[in-house]
Amino acid sequence: MRCLAAFAAGLWLAGAAGAEEHLPIITSTRPVVSIQDGDSLRKDWWRLEPEASPDVYEADLVDGMPRKVTFITDVEAITFDVEEGRQYDFIIRHGNDLCLTRIVGVRAIPAATFDARYQATHRGKISVEVPEAYELVNVALALTATGLADTNLVYQKSPYYAEMRKWFDPYRGHPAIAAFDAALKQNPSAYFTLKMNGYAFELDENGRLAPSPVYDRTGFVGERRNSLRPFIEKLQSFADDAHFGAFYRAHRATYDEEIGFFTGTADIRGMLAWLDRNFPRSSGYGSYRVIFSPLVAYNQSATWLESNGFRELQAHVNYPYPADLQRLTKGARLSRKGEVLLRGAIVFTELNHGYINPQADRQADRVLEATSNRDLWVDPAKGPGYYGGISAFNEYMNWALVSLRVVDLAPRADRKTLIGIVDEMMTARRGFPQFAAFDAFLVELYRRRPPGRTIADLYPQIIAWFAAHNAQPAPR
Repeated sequence: MRCLAAFAAGLWLAGAAGAEEHLPIITSTRPVVSIQDGDSLRKDWWRLEPEASPDVYEADLVDGMPRKVTFITDVEAITFDVEEGRQYDFIIRHGNDLCLTRIVGVRAIPAATFDARYQATHRGKISVEVPEAYELVNVALALTATGLADTNLVYQKSPYYAEMRKWFDPYRGHPAIAAFDAALKQNPSAYFTLKMNGYAFELDENGRLAPSPVYDRTGFVGERRNSLRPFIEKLQSFADDAHFGAFYRAHRATYDEEIGFFTGTADIRGMLAWLDRNFPRSSGYGSYRVIFSPLVAYNQSATWLESNGFRELQAHVNYPYPADLQRLTKGARLSRKGEVLLRGAIVFTELNHGYINPQADRQADRVLEATSNRDLWVDPAKGPGYYGGISAFNEYMNWALVSLRVVDLAPRADRKTLIGIVDEMMTARRGFPQFAAFDAFLVELYRRRPPGRTIADLYPQIIAWFAAHNAQPAPR
């Protein structure tokens, strides 16, 4: 979402027939705008930024049927009856900036299609995978100049990484690698959606990339296009030239060994049972997928998809290498169970987004008001795009839930150490300066909760804690 800075108030735009039309103008005193799209309200979702002209909002029209779309500022609103193939231009005035905005009606393409056969096959299942096409994308990303330089993006301390480099280094000059690197340099966050959307493609028995018969896209919730699709032709060429299929087959034992940690040790089913108990209104997923690559370093994400009344939760994670325990514990001793809880947090903190995000969305107005003093809650040095809006609150909740599971499951001797590791990571490295204070509050609230009370039941008290602290000055 962007705006055209210093756009003249008397803007006139040429129409299709060459006639000039004066555009309607609405005013906002805030840099974010809400959108009512049919029955869906996206609170404070559209952020005004000074780059695009126009900034385009695509209204996905189910079966091409028209519907009302309303942009809502803190001052006024504007509504259009949006039809497929048509566009609607207007201006949002924010201070001295006049933001040229365009709504376009497009036919909705569902992110996934879960037919009766899919539902019957996958209902209640938890799958853990290193999919072939997904790994192809991760190899390509790891070979970019960006990936080679960033050890937080690509895990470079494993024998698998060394073998990958030995096999593929001769192909680092391939156009596919250059295309991916250009995308990462333009927008570092593209890494997440490119990687995630790799799951929407498959390699057939002849090594040909093909769209998944189930998924159109597997990026973040709300994304309307598969960002990987423009790269597929070059990616196919890279796979052919570098004999990727042979590399993948040669490393199945590595994939199987790492999958074994998630399926046999981490207790994913126990994680989901814990989340179902504590967030009953957010439960009800039909299936779960844990998707990872041995090449991913410290980058996790989640998405959830719905089709024909069936919901699927996907966690896109890294493999928690045992060697990284030393980095986290700094020599502190943990029991075997404590180590498993800490390593398992990688997948738990993505699965739980499928529960806490919908819970917060139901109370979005109060959450946003309670965390409006952004510089208090998120280190300003991280930039305005780092966990903006409601996502900062959700990330506080995300890792605080790790501490609550520690309270429930860790041996008593491990609890202080494990909670301290989480607190240090979130405050000193992740840029959430109030996390340790919040974590202490929530742990105590959870311990003292009345019998039968869930974490979801505690949200009014949790939001009240944020609201009470929101007025204090941000640290300098």
